[in-house]
Amino acid sequence: MESSLEEKYQKAREDLGDLEFYIKDFSNFLPLAVCAVNPLGMIIDFNKSAEKLTEYFSFEIVGEFLTTLFLEKEKIEKIEKEIENIGFFSGELTLITKKEKKIPVSVWVSSRKDKDGSYIGYFLAFSDISEIKALQENLEKKVKDRTKELQERIDELERFHDLTVGRELKMLELKKEIKRLKYAHTKRGR
Repeated sequence: MESSLEEKYQKAREDLGDLEFYIKDFSNFLPLAVCAVNPLGMIIDFNKSAEKLTEYFSFEIVGEFLTTLFLEKEKIEKIEKEIENIGFFSGELTLITKKEKKIPVSVWVSSRKDKDGSYIGYFLAFSDISEIKALQENLEKKVKDRTKELQERIDELERFHDLTVGRELKMLELKKEIKRLKYAHTKRGR
């Protein structure tokens, strides 16, 4: 009976090892940069996509504070203080790579709890949005340029309108003057 219990225990340990390997393998497969952070704000896990985006190897960044990776340090600290209560955050931050390149990223934060429901930290996922930002800026520039172009056309049309309306009013005045002069001439001629 004891050997059966020992076998079950051994099988459970093997299953747990397989599960841990599966989770690590799956995390490294994800195309989204993900890290796990403890309640003190220290990075405890870092996947391959996070390594690629930040240019830090996992062994270089694990044990460092998350604020190391982002420009908006106060915002990170505020999120860390609130995440235990709010459970989730999403927004935009600026990632600072190992080579000090600044990359705009979209960020998702979700609190982690143990089986008893106690707060044990959070997961943070981030995605490079520099191409989206560049497209957005390009689109905004095009809209601004087009708006300027349209305003110039409107101004041109308004000048043309003022000119033509002014000319029409002048012609009406001249027609009235001609009628008045004809009338005065005819009255004198009688």
